[in-house]
Amino acid sequence: MKIRIGLLLMGLLLAAWPMAAHHSAAAEYESKISTIQGTVVQFQWRNPHVYIFVDVKDGGGAVMRMLCEANGPGGLTLNGWTKDSLHPGDNITIEGYRAKYRPNGFKVRSVIFANGRRLSMD
Repeated sequence: MKIRIGLLLMGLLLAAWPMAAHHSAAAEYESKISTIQGTVVQFQWRNPHVYIFVDVKDGGGAVMRMLCEANGPGGLTLNGWTKDSLHPGDNITIEGYRAKYRPNGFKVRSVIFANGRRLSMD
């Protein structure tokens, strides 16, 4: 009986291991899809997340630098992204999710270029 319980516990631990590998974005980002338009300032291709810094103008013309978090390079590469996908000065639209507690935070779902080309997270 002790062996069965031990095997069951070990199986549960092994099954839960992949879930410990990453965190959910639900606590930090809204669930409603939003869009922002702006100019790329910096594109950081690094682990564990890729970051896009974008200057976005509000209705009054004030500029806010948005910190846009994307997935990691490994997953993005599978979806056609490269370290040279974005460059400073590129005008883009980003679809994604606004941060709940940071006015300049954004989680990227997809990037749309001025010519209509789209890069997606999935």
